Amino acid sequence: MLEKKIQLALSRPGSFSFHDNEISAESILNSLASLHSTKQNGATIFHDGDVPDIANTRIKIYKTGHMAFYDDEGRRFLGTDPGGHPLHEAKWSKDPATGEAYLELARMQLDSLQWIGIKPRSRTFESQIDIKDQPGWEDMTLDFLREKAAEVWRVPVSEVNYFYKEDSLVPLGDGKYKVKLTKDSLYALPDGNFDGRKIFFSFLSKVNWARLDIIPVVELFQSTLPGSGGAVFEFIWGIYEDQSREKPLDTLRYRGLPTYPSNAAYNIFASFFIPKAPGEEKDILRIFMDTNRSHEVTWSPQPNPPWRYFNHESKLCLTIQDGHLYKVTRYDETNPIPYVNRSIGGKPSCQREIQVGVNFFTLIDDQKRKEFSFHPDWKILPQTDLPAKIPEYTFNWKWFFNGFPPQTDNIKSIYTVPLYPEGNAEIDEPALQPLALDQIIYYMEMAPGMPAKLEKVERVLVHTFDMSIAGCVDCTHEREYTVLFSDPELAQKNAYQLWDYAAKRKELDNLKKVSFLPEKEHLEDVYNDKYGMIFKWIPMFYFQDRGVCEQILASSVRALLPDGILFLVGPRAIKGLFDHYGLDCLYGDLIMNMPFYRQHLKLCPENLINQDITVFLTEKRNSSGTKKESEAEVSTPSSDSETEPQVNSVSEPIIPLRNFDREN
Repeated sequence: MLEKKIQLALSRPGSFSFHDNEISAESILNSLASLHSTKQNGATIFHDGDVPDIANTRIKIYKTGHMAFYDDEGRRFLGTDPGGHPLHEAKWSKDPATGEAYLELARMQLDSLQWIGIKPRSRTFESQIDIKDQPGWEDMTLDFLREKAAEVWRVPVSEVNYFYKEDSLVPLGDGKYKVKLTKDSLYALPDGNFDGRKIFFSFLSKVNWARLDIIPVVELFQSTLPGSGGAVFEFIWGIYEDQSREKPLDTLRYRGLPTYPSNAAYNIFASFFIPKAPGEEKDILRIFMDTNRSHEVTWSPQPNPPWRYFNHESKLCLTIQDGHLYKVTRYDETNPIPYVNRSIGGKPSCQREIQVGVNFFTLIDDQKRKEFSFHPDWKILPQTDLPAKIPEYTFNWKWFFNGFPPQTDNIKSIYTVPLYPEGNAEIDEPALQPLALDQIIYYMEMAPGMPAKLEKVERVLVHTFDMSIAGCVDCTHEREYTVLFSDPELAQKNAYQLWDYAAKRKELDNLKKVSFLPEKEHLEDVYNDKYGMIFKWIPMFYFQDRGVCEQILASSVRALLPDGILFLVGPRAIKGLFDHYGLDCLYGDLIMNMPFYRQHLKLCPENLINQDITVFLTEKRNSSGTKKESEAEVSTPSSDSETEPQVNSVSEPIIPLRNFDREN
């Protein structure tokens, strides 16, 4: 039976995208009959020779039935579930100069059947510093430079020492140094491999994959596909265990300049690794959440991490840990949100949850239920206790669409994330919207008298903000919100996010008057109405057409009540029309000068931006026509809308404010 499963795993179409791995798989199949098997800690090891070691191990079958396959050097090249369904594949190579092994590429399959990939050492960023203006620069050592950098960046000197070793600070003479920092990259692989399309997600801290040394954060800006974190850490856990077979690895630490700790990061780390605080301290999470102390928490592998199982008959991917069914994804649904088991501490989203019985489990989506029998491979523990009570809500997320959500494509729904370029390309318009929304929220917090003004707003229009609709809706106050959308997948995702956020805060009743309407059918009717506040984004392809921009502005002003608030994103020059249309500009900033964009450049320093795009807070004059004094032309500290942006060096990290929590 085991041999049949091994043969199936090594011959399954799509399991291999690297030619060398096909050769390794064929070698194992050809020698399978002659391999010895040994039981170790509940696992079965297939190996050459009498006793398994790193070099001669070819297959490891865990007690859960999951399988790992190794090449002639003992490096894992494939990991599968018990049915042979691929979870990850790795391509290992040797440095021709040193002969040392290194990870060239790796890919992981998500619950949704989409693939993501890691390319180690994908990019090296370089900059120069000149210390001649510092007293005594002639005698400054590299250690002294690191100490000074740690003071400026407000990070522990140990972290600067870790990332900036001798080869990262290259003296050029006359007080000049070349500063180098190498990063790994994470990609989406829509075609399932690196030979096809690659969509950049984010940079990761450089990891020594041949001998693991740090824990990386997989994503920061909600810019990866659902389940990416879990799939990457499944791979990390596996190769950590592989590399600890004979000589134990050191415990891992989460490192960065600075670190970006969050509850979601802690939860995903802790699913696969056991955290330990330094000394006798007990509050591990508090230490981890301190950017100056995150690296003090050490992480050692969980003996029983989460395990994933695919079932193609039912089109399910299950995540099970210690016999408890934690999460289920149905990859034939347009809704990518997984079902979660509340009874073991899970936090379901959008009323999608699991109830486990004695020999079956039930997937619940609001009022819809579907039962599935246990499969022997899954080894799910029966649950005889009464399931956790499902909260009751007055309405579900479909309410926002009057009960009839738009038709969506399941693959497009998965890719509803902001995507940022890997190099010196311009950021696409949808990915700019979270940056602009950060600035709008900043205006709301800083504008004098804004709380009193917002109290008076009863009706709000949100238009052409498809990526960030949910962020435009305030759940704390009951208002009538009209949302015009053009992208059905983004609209549905934002409806999920909005409903879920309000439900968890017990503020759903404040959203009874929120309506999502397709732009194509409702544009004219909506703009014939009146609103106390409008969120409006002028698409960038209109920026060079003054006539169209003016028409868009005019229609927005007509729909705005006197003393109404208009948050407008558009070309800088449109400000010249505000007075004509009775608008007072209270605040205005070029996105390229905003601190939120500057912070983004710390992670993607080569990204470019449309240098004309500006965020405005304006107010419509009342019927008396009296012009109000401008409260501020530029609100962002130290920004200047008439100057070019100052692109900071990659070696000068800042914590981004868009560090959203999301469990992967």
